Amino acid sequence: MLGAIIGDIVGSRWEFNPTNDYHFELFSDKNGFTDDTICTIAVVDAILHDSDDYGKYIHEWCRDYPNPKGAYGGRFSQWVHSDDPQPYGSYGNGSAMRVSPVAWAFHRRDTVLEKAKQTAECTHNHPEGIKGAQTVALAICRALQLRRLKLKAPDVVRTVIAECVDFSGYNIDLQKAKVQNKFDETCQGTVPVALWIINQSRGFEDAIRRAVSLCADADTLGAIVGSISEAIWGIPENIRATALSYLDSRMKKVLSKWKSCEQIKTIDIKTFIEKYLDYFLTKFDPNSSSYYDLFESPFFPNECWSLGFEMDCGESFIAAYGHEAWHSHKELSSIIDKADNIIILGSALFSQWRYFNHWTYGHATEEDKEWFLTILRRMQELTK
Repeated sequence: MLGAIIGDIVGSRWEFNPTNDYHFELFSDKNGFTDDTICTIAVVDAILHDSDDYGKYIHEWCRDYPNPKGAYGGRFSQWVHSDDPQPYGSYGNGSAMRVSPVAWAFHRRDTVLEKAKQTAECTHNHPEGIKGAQTVALAICRALQLRRLKLKAPDVVRTVIAECVDFSGYNIDLQKAKVQNKFDETCQGTVPVALWIINQSRGFEDAIRRAVSLCADADTLGAIVGSISEAIWGIPENIRATALSYLDSRMKKVLSKWKSCEQIKTIDIKTFIEKYLDYFLTKFDPNSSSYYDLFESPFFPNECWSLGFEMDCGESFIAAYGHEAWHSHKELSSIIDKADNIIILGSALFSQWRYFNHWTYGHATEEDKEWFLTILRRMQELTK
């Protein structure tokens, strides 16, 4: 989420004074936050208040900051100053630049897409405006999941780009000559370019520099690229610290609450496996554990969703490895060495948990315990 703010601040100097110089100065006294940062923090504030009324928070924050660097766009400015703000059919890139917080706060793909839609439609209720926001949110959501699975950055980029293109239908087979020095404020003219930049970048700063030096809508393209880049590569600490110095105390207070919020804390795959291997090996007693306490952690579902696992009733596992292995530890043991898809194994674990946690009314058996341990041990082997 902070990546969007950094991209905005870095790009702000060049929005109306564009540069093609890749080696431009990242920060100066000419940089500052724009409406992109204000709207992003407004979405954060809504999430912290457990509110789906993103329009209310965006409206209030923009009213409190009436003169941001670069000003508000014409129609959005009218919306901000209206006492009865209504969506106005926009497909501008403003919906895509402010969406990133929902991809950090929510882990399920369908939830992230729905929340992204909600952040957009209070103003940008055109299908293209909604799709732009959803595509960016999906990119961040999937990048975070894949990073928690310890995938290398090139593999994360390849997977994220493929899934986003499949979801959106965007063409990212672009030629630099056709997008350079072109100021396009639409989602359909900005988000594909952002994905194109991500696809050829090698790190956070590299991506930001490519976005800003394209001589396009520098701050907003920077914000969108920055938001996705953070999820893939993380943010260098010196860039993080410098960018935060441009924000006022109110903004910093919201970001401090966000950083400490339990809702956005996640778990990586190795920690997840170690945690539940330890539980089954040391704490799980098949003679006493009922379906109510099959797992001790109430965070198990969110941890699974944050890793990209799905509660699919075992469908993906059965399709890949057979119905017998789903129901029998003996059969599972006979095929487990062939199981090489950690997402399918994690989804199987998640779905079996749901069965015992919600549907069965008996006690788990020693065989059930061994089934879970076999899955977890195979996942541990794959992470090595």
